[in-house]
Amino acid sequence: MPKLLTVSVFACAAALSHTTFVEAQGSVGKRVDTFARPGTPRVPRAPGATSPLDSCLPKEDEMCQKFRALAAHFLTNNKIPARDRELLTLRTAWLSRGEYIWSAHHADYARRAGLTAEEVARVARGPDANGWSPFDATLLRAVDELQASRFISDATWKALGERYDDRQRLEVVLTVANYTMLAMYFNSTGAQMPNGKTGFPVD
Repeated sequence: MPKLLTVSVFACAAALSHTTFVEAQGSVGKRVDTFARPGTPRVPRAPGATSPLDSCLPKEDEMCQKFRALAAHFLTNNKIPARDRELLTLRTAWLSRGEYIWSAHHADYARRAGLTAEEVARVARGPDANGWSPFDATLLRAVDELQASRFISDATWKALGERYDDRQRLEVVLTVANYTMLAMYFNSTGAQMPNGKTGFPVD
C-alpha cells in the first residue's frame, strides 16, 4: 500500500474513533429506558434463596462459584474508601440501567458509607452537578468515561492519582466493570426489586 494512502487510512480511522468517543461522551448520563426487562424471573431460584445471585449456585457450577466470588470481592475487600466505592457503584448502576443494584445500594450500603440522600439522588445528575467535591466529581467522571469509551482519559487518571495509588486506580476500573456485569446479569435474568426498596430517582 502506498505510504500516502496508508497515512490517509490511519488518519480517517483516528478521526472516526475521536468522533465516536466525543459522541459517546455527549450521551453519557442519559439513560435510554427502551429495553424490556423481564417482568418475572427467567432463571429459577432455589428454595430459600435470599438473592438473585442464588440463581447461579456455586455448589452446582464452577462458573457460578467464580462469578459469585468476584461479585462479592468488590463489596468486602476494598482498598478504596467505602464512600468512594458507593459513588462508583451508584453511577454505574444509573448508566447501566441497573435498577436492582441501585435499589440494593442506595439506602443501605450508601447510607452506611456516609452518603446523604441528597448526594445519592445527585449521582444521577453526574459529575458536573453542583455540590460535588473535585475528587467526587473525578470518581463519577471515571465511570462516565468507562461507560462511554471503555477508557479513562489521561486527565481523569491523573486526577485519581492525586489521592489513589496505582492499585486503587485499578480498583476503580474493576469496580465499574464488576457492577456493569452485574447489571447485565440482574436485568437479563429478571431480578425482582427487593421488598420496600426504591428504584431510580425521578427527575
